[in-house]
Amino acid sequence: MFKKIGEYFSNKDEEFLKNSDLIIGWNTKGDIELSGDEKLPLLLSRLAYVFEITDEEFKKHEDYEEFIDILNGIRIKNTLQKHNLSLAEVADILSQIDEAQKVSIIVNDDNYDTILNFMGFSAMIGLLSGKVGLYLIEESEFRVIE
Repeated sequence: MFKKIGEYFSNKDEEFLKNSDLIIGWNTKGDIELSGDEKLPLLLSRLAYVFEITDEEFKKHEDYEEFIDILNGIRIKNTLQKHNLSLAEVADILSQIDEAQKVSIIVNDDNYDTILNFMGFSAMIGLLSGKVGLYLIEESEFRVIE
């Protein structure tokens, strides 16, 4: 369940954010700064799956196979071009995520699909195992997958 933590709504606390090895900012500051449309978090998820950077706990979740089916519909080349990214840049981002012990993702967006897609991406890379903290600037009706 998300709770109000300082200026964010999150599944983690401020201490987790402060002690994170890697902070990803969506439309905000971070070690890695990203922006674009709601398809970019799905592209990151798809490539995390391809590069086998998938949380073992999420693989056991009942929604895992359905999420993978959704990801298979994401066109890699077109989405990379649309966001002016190369495959090497995305691979570098995923490598940094894989190497980090604690990853915080700050989402400064109130688009329902963007938030939902970041929840999926967070689950893919370690939300269920405790590696990832998701921080939403907008209040959300979402709950963390339990």
